[in-house]
Amino acid sequence: FLTEPLFVKGLSTYLNTFAFGNTIHDDLWTNLQKVVDAQNTISLPKSIKEIMDTWTLQMGFPVVTVNTTNGEISQKHFLFNPESVVSRPSKFNYTWIVPVTWMKGLSSANRYWLENSSAINPSFQVNNDWLLLNINMTGYYRVNYDTGNWERLLNQLNTNHSVIPVINRAQIITDAFNLARAKHIPVALALNTSRYLILETEYLPWQSFRKNIDYFNLMFDRTEVYGPMKRYMRKQIFPLFKHFQNSTDMWTKLPKTRMEQDNQVYTLQMACYYGLPECTSVVLDLFRKWMKNSENNPILPSLRLVVYCYGIASGGEEEWEFAWRMFKNTSIGLEADKLRAVLSCTKEPGLLNRYLAYTLDPEKIRKQDAMNAIIYISVNPYGHNLAWDFIRAKWKYIITTFGDNAFAIANLIQSVTRRFSSEFDMQQLQQFKEGNEDTGFASGAHAIEQALERTKANVQWMKKNRDDVLNWFLHAS
Repeated sequence: FLTEPLFVKGLSTYLNTFAFGNTIHDDLWTNLQKVVDAQNTISLPKSIKEIMDTWTLQMGFPVVTVNTTNGEISQKHFLFNPESVVSRPSKFNYTWIVPVTWMKGLSSANRYWLENSSAINPSFQVNNDWLLLNINMTGYYRVNYDTGNWERLLNQLNTNHSVIPVINRAQIITDAFNLARAKHIPVALALNTSRYLILETEYLPWQSFRKNIDYFNLMFDRTEVYGPMKRYMRKQIFPLFKHFQNSTDMWTKLPKTRMEQDNQVYTLQMACYYGLPECTSVVLDLFRKWMKNSENNPILPSLRLVVYCYGIASGGEEEWEFAWRMFKNTSIGLEADKLRAVLSCTKEPGLLNRYLAYTLDPEKIRKQDAMNAIIYISVNPYGHNLAWDFIRAKWKYIITTFGDNAFAIANLIQSVTRRFSSEFDMQQLQQFKEGNEDTGFASGAHAIEQALERTKANVQWMKKNRDDVLNWFLHAS
């Protein structure tokens, strides 16, 4: 809210004043305040210190809600679980001084300061146009709207999404999904923000959606929801897949910018993950070209992890055996890491069980890499149950061998339990905890408790949202 030139000037003054010395955070606010006081372009409702103390001396951040029918704007401490009791007190009562940037329709951006828990701003009243808050996401807060304004924003996205800044297109998606997780809005409304993506080619909105839909993948890839969900996702990703296929000469060339290159990778990964036939054909073709001439890899380095994984997933034992040979023969560490990861991508239970058995043999998988290999298999929907059975059967060996590696044990428990979302999953996890009390969990004891808490939350979320999500995908696909 200071603008970049003022902030840079104040920061420069601060660094020069305290060069080679010690400071406290108030010293930064004092130097920024001096810069603000020396000009008359920017006007603040309170001092820098008063504004920033509300952000640095209390935990979390707010969700700002605006009602465009009457212009009311309010703020509330944002919590994923709205039933959580915040035990840590705040002298600001979890109210922030919020710089709210906003625009109506095609108008230019404006700023409004929300200093209290709620206020009325007549400028926020909208009849037929839409109101957008937190322009270019310069503020650290979530944004919620009344139903009418959500509908108008979604209509704009589906009509001409380029009118809304690209960062805000990503923001609308991520805010909606997080608000739905926190029970502020229906999950169907969050999913509706993805409909326009069939028209989108920019990286940020797609990446926002990819990160948020991952939770749905984990919750539903073992349920009847996943069929219509896959059909919808294939439909949405197909135009972007064709965009990169045409602009990169069948995935053989790199786009010009780094952001486009990242988008290319994630597009191929997402299209193959949901089983788009055209993607399966591309990766199998590239992978088999490499198999025919292993000395000349035709796959772009940036795409190798994706092509390797889905080439193995779409192929059979021949593809897996080739990757295993390449893994054992390569002398390049980075290539070995990729191949060790993608060996877990197969859909064949026999190959996955063989790979799990290899983790017990240091001649095949080094001891320091064994845990990661098990984790990779647990991430694969086809390997999840196999990895869970393996971990339970071999827990004493795992604790004896890896128990002193706190990060690895915790990561293993977190990875194999993150799909747990049913009462049966909860029962199995509880039995695993109770059945291994003598063996113990070493540094993973806290991870077990976290897994139980997360599974409980997932069970509750599924009970509340499963039917709504199924109906949404059935109609949208």
